[in-house]
Amino acid sequence: MERRLLLAVVLSILVMLIYPLFIAKVNPPPEEPFLETQLVEKQEVIEMPQAEARAKEIEIELPDNAISRNLGNDRYEIELSNIGGSIQKIRINDSKKLDIDLITDAVYAAGILSIEGEGVFSNMSSQLFSIEGLRGNFVTEKDGLLIEKGIRFLKDRYALAANIKITNNTLSTKKLSFDITTGSNISNKEVFESRYIEASILGRDGKLKKFAGRNLNKYNKLYNNDLVWLALKNKYYSIIAKPDFTPAGVFTKKINDAPVIGFIVDDKILPGETKDLDILFYIGPTDSHELEKADPAFSRALNFGFFTSIALVLLSILKFFYSICHNYGVSIILLTCCMSFMLFPLTLKSLKSMKKLQELQPHIEKIRSDHKDNPHKLNKEVMELYRRYNVNPMGGCFPMLLQMPVFISLYQTLMRSVELKGATFLWIKDLSMPDAAFTLPFTLPFLGSAINLLPILMIGAMIVQQKSSQARSNAGQTDQQKMMAAVMPIVFGFIFYSLPSGLVLYWLTNTVLTTTLQSLFLHKK
Repeated sequence: MERRLLLAVVLSILVMLIYPLFIAKVNPPPEEPFLETQLVEKQEVIEMPQAEARAKEIEIELPDNAISRNLGNDRYEIELSNIGGSIQKIRINDSKKLDIDLITDAVYAAGILSIEGEGVFSNMSSQLFSIEGLRGNFVTEKDGLLIEKGIRFLKDRYALAANIKITNNTLSTKKLSFDITTGSNISNKEVFESRYIEASILGRDGKLKKFAGRNLNKYNKLYNNDLVWLALKNKYYSIIAKPDFTPAGVFTKKINDAPVIGFIVDDKILPGETKDLDILFYIGPTDSHELEKADPAFSRALNFGFFTSIALVLLSILKFFYSICHNYGVSIILLTCCMSFMLFPLTLKSLKSMKKLQELQPHIEKIRSDHKDNPHKLNKEVMELYRRYNVNPMGGCFPMLLQMPVFISLYQTLMRSVELKGATFLWIKDLSMPDAAFTLPFTLPFLGSAINLLPILMIGAMIVQQKSSQARSNAGQTDQQKMMAAVMPIVFGFIFYSLPSGLVLYWLTNTVLTTTLQSLFLHKK
């Protein structure tokens, strides 16, 4: 039984590591008015050797007069490029005073707000625009079409308002067939960050469609004009674009090993007509409060998988504890204690069932010895033993299975919550990263040069837990069961060694609490 229990826990951990499922429910909100903030202008020339290398990579001839301009406020510093009239770099000024280079080197078709398409719009992403004024305005003219782009910061939020205006100054109707890049080159430098990079589309039916991994890097065109927003996300940050027009669909592609997403425009423009394409951007931490502040519909970007509803409740509890103690390390410990208290009846039932099974181990071993050559008789005698002593062989596992949605939700919450980024606790400088208590002057195989103390403490706590659970059942255990019990703490320690220290802190605290419960109830006379 103990072997099956340990195997179930290992499989549960593997499930938590790869769980990609989702839920969907949304009510599209009304538009909010745009508010401007003061921008700071700075112009500089791109270094030509570096720019030439970029152009060669994407097979576009580099203009000789490429320039860039920096604009910023208290939340952003963005770098504009006159090549294609787009954004090529975004640095976020995080509320925890962390400067995050969320987008870098996004040039040509990868530039945010770049346009690339057919006819007049062919090679538009390499077209030279003039950058006018202090508010990020781009202007160019090609074949009688006047193309203007504008960018405005929104006050007190991680949001930008963008506008693309196209005026037909010719005497003939022109076809508008092009792609608008809304997200690209999102940061993937942190540990495990690349596995969380994904694009998602929220439809007006409330369904959330995701592209990740190979699907995100492929050239895809999804012709669906019934959408609310399109997002590109990594582990902690999101780039979300909400159109105020009706795009024909969305696209995904790969440029220089980086994912690029955006809207598809398929329309026409009459002589003398002007088309306005407005886009509301959220570019910042995937934090429920900040997302809601930019637009209520953006809150759906905070998604933790199949058990998102439970995870959001746990995140609210975590934030509540933080409002009291102002430390996320302490908040994780309090949350773990809270969950252990709430799940105590199920845990106690599981422990009592395990205790009964341990008491029956000598009898079961005797039956196995007496009927080792008759499996049918052996199973019949064991089931009769269970019936006689009113023991359910699955009684120890079933309560744990009922707790799994909470455990998985806790895992996802602590693994992906931006609140832990930059949060400190004791010697831990960042709860979203391994704790790195010590740094060695050399590199160890599989472990690197940093010594993470929390996983080592977790291994020790699990060994104590195993010893406690075996104290009354050693005589009934097989050598294989004893060996597996001895190996499991090492396996778990290896799995958790490079995970965020906030998650390891939760598992360590939970192990200590479980061991305490075992000592109080499993071995009570």
